[in-house]
Amino acid sequence: MRKTTLASIATLTIILFLFFTVLSTAGCSKTTPKQLSVYVWEGYLPEKAADLFEQETGIKLNIVFISDYNKTLTFLKGGGQADIVMPTHSQAIRYYEDDLVQPLDLQIIKNYENVFKLLREQEWTKWDGQEVGSGEVYAVPYVFGTSGIVINTSKYTKNLDNIGWEVFFDNDLKGRVTAKNGIASLWMILDVCGIDRENLLTDTDGTLEQIRDKTITLKNNVLKFYETNVEVMDLMKNEEVWVAHIEDANGRILSQFDSKFVYLLPDTGLAWIDTFMIPKVAANTAGANLFIDFMLRPDIAAMLTDQSGFKTTVEDALNNTKGIDKDLYSFTEDQLEKFLWTPNMSEEVRYTTSEFWEELTAIQ
Repeated sequence: MRKTTLASIATLTIILFLFFTVLSTAGCSKTTPKQLSVYVWEGYLPEKAADLFEQETGIKLNIVFISDYNKTLTFLKGGGQADIVMPTHSQAIRYYEDDLVQPLDLQIIKNYENVFKLLREQEWTKWDGQEVGSGEVYAVPYVFGTSGIVINTSKYTKNLDNIGWEVFFDNDLKGRVTAKNGIASLWMILDVCGIDRENLLTDTDGTLEQIRDKTITLKNNVLKFYETNVEVMDLMKNEEVWVAHIEDANGRILSQFDSKFVYLLPDTGLAWIDTFMIPKVAANTAGANLFIDFMLRPDIAAMLTDQSGFKTTVEDALNNTKGIDKDLYSFTEDQLEKFLWTPNMSEEVRYTTSEFWEELTAIQ
């Protein structure tokens, strides 16, 4: 009888052990994974900020620096996995239409309120499954700036008052100008031709045909179309070119490097925003929301500006920066309202436009 009782107790002990082991294992599977796959633009995640996030959360960051916005989209559409991506605002609709992203958890992202109200209320931040502008928040504006003109005033000595994109077609500057190799250059061509940018969305083929000759004229006037920020900076510093279509952060860096470099924003200058989004395939959704909340802290956003020269959407970040000329980074509400944002382009419009650009720029 005693042996039977002991055997029963032993059996019961084993069963209870296995039961609680299963419960424990199940519980562990529901905890936040201790790593995060982050795809960010180079310069947007300072090493000090990454280290601090890991220390505060215990989550290891697996960081991939991107240089081409199309590659991230292609990566996700091909089945790739990421927890954080940073599409430019004009790409938002492509992520929505392809069902690649999920709504953000604003209960976790409490620092969302730190973002300039005008910027967080941009219609492309929301999606209801059918239309942009309503529904839940899917995108947080994070880094923003303008795209204008930087001029080497020791070489280009003409009057700079009211200067616009026409300078890139100046015959006296043949071989001394450079512009971005891509669709960004088409926006300034449209402006020079007096064509509304929205026409490219509503009548893509007809609008591209209207600017065909002007695009070829630009191609014949540039020394080359540049690919990276490093490349355009080197072209300007080495005085291979005297005028460049450039983002304001790089314009600021050049003007601080040498006062002969002047950054100007034409009346039809472009404005852009890089965002945070969380893919549907994210393995660590909770950690991704924590990461966005962390990056929206003024002290963390300030690190980005100090390191890269880019301005963030975090309202109080400039007050936390060190060693920069804050006047170069400040925009009033009136200025923000006058910014001309790059339009959101569907997959079809972007494909057609890219084909047009590649065809014309390949002409010898």
